[in-house]
Amino acid sequence: MVTNLPANAKHKWAEVVAARRPEDKIRLMREFLAICPKHKGTAKLIAHVKRRIAALEEEIEARRRARKTARDLFAVEKAGDVQIAVAGLTNVGKSSLLSALTNAKPDVSDVPYTTRLPIPGMLHYGGVDFQLVELPAIMKGSSEGRGNGLKIMNVIRTADGLILMVDLSKDPVEQWRVLTNELENVRVMVRRPKGYVEVERRHSGFISIGGGGRLVDCSEDDVRKLLLEYGLRSVFVKIVGEVTLDDVEDAIFGVSAYKPTVLLANKIDVPGAWKKLDALLKAVGNDVKVLPVSCRTGEGLENLGEELMRLLGLIRVYTKPPGRVKPDPKPVVLRRGATVGDVAKLIHRELYERFRYARVWGGRLKGVKVGLNYRVEDGYVVEIHSR
Repeated sequence: MVTNLPANAKHKWAEVVAARRPEDKIRLMREFLAICPKHKGTAKLIAHVKRRIAALEEEIEARRRARKTARDLFAVEKAGDVQIAVAGLTNVGKSSLLSALTNAKPDVSDVPYTTRLPIPGMLHYGGVDFQLVELPAIMKGSSEGRGNGLKIMNVIRTADGLILMVDLSKDPVEQWRVLTNELENVRVMVRRPKGYVEVERRHSGFISIGGGGRLVDCSEDDVRKLLLEYGLRSVFVKIVGEVTLDDVEDAIFGVSAYKPTVLLANKIDVPGAWKKLDALLKAVGNDVKVLPVSCRTGEGLENLGEELMRLLGLIRVYTKPPGRVKPDPKPVVLRRGATVGDVAKLIHRELYERFRYARVWGGRLKGVKVGLNYRVEDGYVVEIHSR
């Protein structure tokens, strides 16, 4: 990413971050572009800022249309426990997948670009509700706005995970390249990075750094100096894994976003599909899980729920009030590493604030008494006692 921007450019970007209205952000981003040096080292940054301007302009236009139509037809309200975007080129089987796994009734057609708006459906697996959102087709140029591409990318950025689909009756390697190129253009990563950074702006306070990660080429003082150069004085920097100073600067610009991704290779039942699957596996490598499936016959689809659980690191915790024998059949869904405190917060904030202790059942535990910071595992039963 960019280093050694002049001080006035860094301060201008701090104004962008502080701005709340999209109109103000657009104006300030244009002012930033006017003073940003134009050379090879800033090319990607400039392209990114231009895409953000275009996305904000679309947001303003969508809001204007929403006032007339009462709602933005491209907006998808999150439902269930997690939201998974379903993306691919045209006619790869996205609608067939939704029809096979959820209660949604999309139009399944051989006509290209049949899906024009996002279509949500709910996949129920092992007590977890996955909201699958079928997106209109990605195409070459989507990252530049072609075919509502910026809106499609925005849904992907806000989703918890991503299902990419390719068609084994065609050239799956070329499809994979198109999809990843368009996603990389808007800095959406499908391969898990060694680490990532989140810069959370606060209204007051100071620069604090946490998250349990490790800085590999700099010190915390270097991070603080960089943030101050951008005029950021009240922020929390969350570091996960191994990160560099460039990663921190990326986060200041809000550039990269990692989306846990599974690649569905559809139409495994057609002649020649297994040979094409071998070529696809070589192209993809070991960083992204590839599942061979057939939306027509259902082959392989039974593995998707478990793969999404693993990919997102989800665990299910069952709760029961004191005195009740059986727990609630609907689990609380959390990420691996969650604590009893996280369970309490999800149930009710007041339960967390008035917490006394909890009893936990699971594995070898038989109602053992624990505190807020006790780590829970998949399948545990938690009984919370409050003041």
